[in-house]
Amino acid sequence: MGVMNEWRLLPPAQGDPASELAASAAMLAGLVTTQQPAIRWYAAAANPALVIGSGQKLSDIDRAALAQAGITLHRRASGGTAVLFVPGFLMQDIVLPVTHPLAHLDVSESYRWLGEVWQATLAQFGVATTVIEIAAARADRATLDPLVARACFGGQSPYELLVGGRKLVGFAQIRRREGMLFQVGLYTHWPGAQLVALLAISEPERRRLTERLADRVTDLASVCANPPGLASLANAFAAALHQRYDVTIAPSAWTAAELAVMAAAQTRFAPLGG
Repeated sequence: MGVMNEWRLLPPAQGDPASELAASAAMLAGLVTTQQPAIRWYAAAANPALVIGSGQKLSDIDRAALAQAGITLHRRASGGTAVLFVPGFLMQDIVLPVTHPLAHLDVSESYRWLGEVWQATLAQFGVATTVIEIAAARADRATLDPLVARACFGGQSPYELLVGGRKLVGFAQIRRREGMLFQVGLYTHWPGAQLVALLAISEPERRRLTERLADRVTDLASVCANPPGLASLANAFAAALHQRYDVTIAPSAWTAAELAVMAAAQTRFAPLGG
């Protein structure tokens, strides 16, 4: 079995956003020395945080509401808009070298394998999902209410997963010279109203956005009688990945080089000041 079929499983975590975003950066940097795919699972910590996309305007956010709620604000390296890190938000990072067979040059098409493996993963828990095709995602984007677009889960991207027309699993991606980082997130309980309360919009817009998001987003607790936790999802994903691509995932420690990058990146993802 070649190195492309042997993936490193990095330690699971439940830390603050700065630490977790720094760990994602370290995974990409680690490809330079390991040249080996890696996967990591993590969950949001007890203290909520709002994480905005790399290009999102700070004016989209109600900084007074953040301060009153005691919620920190962070900017991630990937695109998109606001995501609320709350307990029950489950996340996965995967890095692939540019030479990997699954590292498709086309950004949209590169998500296909990930969507299919996640679909097989959730099927193991009795959750039937629909994969968003590229044409459907583009059509949705063309007609999406700009207000809805302020919440990352409000939009639909290629190969993300829907249940009953509502988004359950969201994807993001970062591409660098050394490889690709795929980021996946899904909620055990969707915190729609809590997220909307942190956006700089009027009260009528808050009500409308909360209703619109409820029609477009779902969560594990709504679609599964016994929502799986991080460990169960990890095991199911590993089984689906092995079945489809003959991939073996083995536990691995962070390398010294990765730990150094992680420590240096903490400042970059630290809470944004007022």
